[in-house]
Amino acid sequence: METTEMTETLKSINTTPHLCRSKVKQTALEIAAAIRPANKFSRVGMSFVDRIEAKVRAAIREEVRIHPSRGKTLL
Repeated sequence: METTEMTETLKSINTTPHLCRSKVKQTALEIAAAIRPANKFSRVGMSFVDRIEAKVRAAIREEVRIHPSRGKTLL
């Protein structure tokens, strides 16, 4: 298997490479219980996790975009 094929295969397996999905789900359920106690959420769908991943990627992109062009380290 070529490197590009392997990379594509891995991307299809892990759709959220920037996140620990179990932690995102756990945190979402904890926050839901705290701020919406009347609703008894017990599951988190992958569409929710995918939206969080997209927001994380956008936040990273924006931070890199606005960072000054000095030095070698993103601070």
